[in-house]
Amino acid sequence: MFNSSNDYFCDVIKQPYIYLAPLEGYTEIDFRNVFAKHFWGVDAAIAPFVSLMHHDLEDRRRTWDIPHADEQGLKTIPQFMGRNVKDFKHLAKWVKFKGYEGLNWNLGCPSKRVVRRGRGSGLLKYPDEIKFFLDEIFKDIEVEFSIKTRLGLESPEESYELFEIYNQYPLKEIILHPRLGTQMYNGEVMLEKFEEILHLSKNEIVYNGDINTLEDYQIIMEKFPSVSRIMIGRGLIKDPFLAERIKEYSPSVLLNEKERFLKFHEDLNRVFEEKFSDKHELLGKLKDYWRYFSFYFDDRNEVFSYLSRSLDLDEFQLRLHEIIN
Repeated sequence: MFNSSNDYFCDVIKQPYIYLAPLEGYTEIDFRNVFAKHFWGVDAAIAPFVSLMHHDLEDRRRTWDIPHADEQGLKTIPQFMGRNVKDFKHLAKWVKFKGYEGLNWNLGCPSKRVVRRGRGSGLLKYPDEIKFFLDEIFKDIEVEFSIKTRLGLESPEESYELFEIYNQYPLKEIILHPRLGTQMYNGEVMLEKFEEILHLSKNEIVYNGDINTLEDYQIIMEKFPSVSRIMIGRGLIKDPFLAERIKEYSPSVLLNEKERFLKFHEDLNRVFEEKFSDKHELLGKLKDYWRYFSFYFDDRNEVFSYLSRSLDLDEFQLRLHEIIN
């Protein structure tokens, strides 16, 4: 079950910069704010993407459902997907008005639906279009600009041309997931290719991919000691204490991990109850999260199976109470 040691936080020994990754349906603002209230070690988050329009927008201004930066419990960088230059310029002004310092371009999403539309990692096979977009926006960009990308869509050899293009611009940083778009999240990450890119890139590289445990992080740091920034997504949902383990927070208060997780879960449940008036929708949301929360238990398959068979919210809460106790 839970680690019963009195882990919490106090003095920081190690200081890698840690991003919470954008996971649509999981790391939206409600989750981020509750997470930041209960767990330490995450420095910033990239928000799940908003979309640019495909067509030109004459004089009409668009607005996006992006909360003001002051409403964020974690420092947050909005992310967008698409390549419409005119719409991007509206978005850049909008996020600046909302109090943000920068934007992140999603060139990494491997979803087949996204790839078919030539977005996310689907755009990686069109380097000329990437260059055109960057040329246009860097003529008068007013915010910091970063890219989340992969080694390519179908071949790691695509990375050479892509990073030759990226090197031509003063990017804030490049978040690199060392897989191909066609791999989705399957197969091994290509660490040898990541090392090549690390030496080729003129922009700072953030490592992203398969950091689910402290041991995973240590392996990456041993191979790439020059990397000072990492991004973690599912690993932080599976183990919300992971950033603290990485940064080696020392004990400070007498709360064990079980108590802290339960307080976090109570707050998250309360926020979702306010947001989802439909109990079936709320039940589905909680089951989605427990697909990952169950990893925190030794018998995670049994835990998730037992919870996922709940027919209504009351049964789910009753079963959860049984598991916790």
